Amino acid sequence: MQILSSPHIFSNLVLSFTSIFIFSRYFRTQPFISRWLWGIFLFFTALVALTDLLVYVGVESFEKLYGVITAGEMTLGAFCLVSASWCLIMRYRAGTYFFASTIGLGLLLMYCITWFRVEYVGLIIKSLAILITLLISCVGLASRQKSALWVIFSMMLLALSTKSGKLPIPMDPVDINHYMMVLSVICVGRAARDQYKILF
Repeated sequence: MQILSSPHIFSNLVLSFTSIFIFSRYFRTQPFISRWLWGIFLFFTALVALTDLLVYVGVESFEKLYGVITAGEMTLGAFCLVSASWCLIMRYRAGTYFFASTIGLGLLLMYCITWFRVEYVGLIIKSLAILITLLISCVGLASRQKSALWVIFSMMLLALSTKSGKLPIPMDPVDINHYMMVLSVICVGRAARDQYKILF
């Protein structure tokens, strides 16, 4: 199956490579723990896209792994997004306890979702994470931080990606979801780039 003849494969590749590129391009200057938090979020985004691609082309052995990775993206990835956004916008220098708490809680929820097979709970957790990140960004926007505005754009796109099936766009909802997430990841990179810039 050729990549150019399958929009689904192409959108998965675009999402995975964009996530890796944005992390390597914009997050090298972040503090160590903050960089790890962003890295886990972007790593799960890229990994879900790559695993989805493999399942789509017919590698059936990856179907169970895809479910686990998707649960990780909606729990551990979402928790890391909230914590990383807090560090970025509030300019908080996270310590080991902050990092361990985020990872521990994320892994616990990931385990519960996969063990009890309640994938819909992951969607609720991800939605709450987006909402909390938006609230953090609004606080940052009140202090005129440019990075907060980029995070708001990112979370709006991420929220829209979860409703891709209802958007009036002549494209497969899965591909719409992927491209919305690509734009969201790009906005996150811009937020890191403009961390110390003032809006006006």
